[in-house]
Amino acid sequence: MDAMSQSFLSLPNERCDPQTARYRIVPIPYEGTVCFLGGTSQGPDAILAVSNQMEHFDEELLRDFTQTGIATFPPIPPADTPEEMHSRILQTVKQKSYFQPSKVPIFLGGEHGITPPIVRAAADCYGTISVLQFDAHADLRDAYTGGKFSHASAMRRVLETTPHLVQVGIRSFSEEEHRECPARIASLMTPKMLRSNIDRCIETMLNALTDRVYITFDIDVFDPAYAPGTGTPEPGGLDWFQVVHILHRICEAKTVIGADVVEVAPLGNGNVCTEFLAARLVGKLIAYTL
Repeated sequence: MDAMSQSFLSLPNERCDPQTARYRIVPIPYEGTVCFLGGTSQGPDAILAVSNQMEHFDEELLRDFTQTGIATFPPIPPADTPEEMHSRILQTVKQKSYFQPSKVPIFLGGEHGITPPIVRAAADCYGTISVLQFDAHADLRDAYTGGKFSHASAMRRVLETTPHLVQVGIRSFSEEEHRECPARIASLMTPKMLRSNIDRCIETMLNALTDRVYITFDIDVFDPAYAPGTGTPEPGGLDWFQVVHILHRICEAKTVIGADVVEVAPLGNGNVCTEFLAARLVGKLIAYTL
């Protein structure tokens, strides 16, 4: 099968109809500002390729999470510059009306630079929204490699759309980010804080988030033991059970309007654990928001 013709879970036609499916998978194979290890442009195809090995029955909730339909849309192709890519994503997401009250779009990156224009389009549709960021890095530099649209500036740009930013799993940030940004974000939860009392941390998150929430998952929020295929693997990350526990509680209490999974950089040579984890994460998000 051609890489670009792959679909999430390879569902039968009646469950992947773009007109009726509640969930919309949108690949964005872009890595224009990567500053260390490359390969994130291959992430969407790799996630789609392994997804057909997943069960459709959620072992926790004991139900088929494909029942309301999951459609895979054509990828948003890379542009020549970060500025052009930002504009292309914003215009495409708005023109295609990916955000609708009855639909939940899930974008597959690609680097984290894809997130700000998606969040902008979501806010244009819904008004006040909040963003829940799972990540190893704060991504709050005003500019970095690639300028103001760098993947390392993704959340700084998000703050230009909404002040309601909750960061989870952060364990690496610059002096600039520490000096300029803590007062501008709603809440930050480090891995150490989560290990101390995860349920108390979740209550803090819930209080800081608005009713409508967009979730962005940088796969490096996981410890490299679980997700080694990423551009900047940071030690001391979260495990699967911590992430899905937080995700489940958020989805129970809030309306999740969309999400992305970014920074998957396939390792090759048969090592597919990172992309499989990413695919399972998408499945959990769908199962929790049915």
